[in-house]
Amino acid sequence: MKVYSLLGFTDYEGSDLVGVFGSLSELLVCVAQGGGKWSHDDMGYVESELGEKIDDVLGVIEYVEFTRYSYKSGVQV
Repeated sequence: MKVYSLLGFTDYEGSDLVGVFGSLSELLVCVAQGGGKWSHDDMGYVESELGEKIDDVLGVIEYVEFTRYSYKSGVQV
C-alpha cells in the first residue's frame, strides 16, 4: 500500500511530520486547507510503501506549494 508522508521544514530547526495520507489528493487537500496557517519554510511529501524505511528523505522528497503565515506582520506570504 502506498502512503504519502507530509513533512514541514523550518530553517535551522529541522522538520516535522505533519501527517500520513492514503492518497496524494488527500495530502494536497490538507495543504490547501491549512493555507495561511502553516509556519514552515518549506513543505513536501515522500511517497513510499507502508512500512518502508526511507534512508534519504532529502533525496526523494517532492516539495509542494503552500501559503505560509508570517508572524512578523500577521499576514499571509
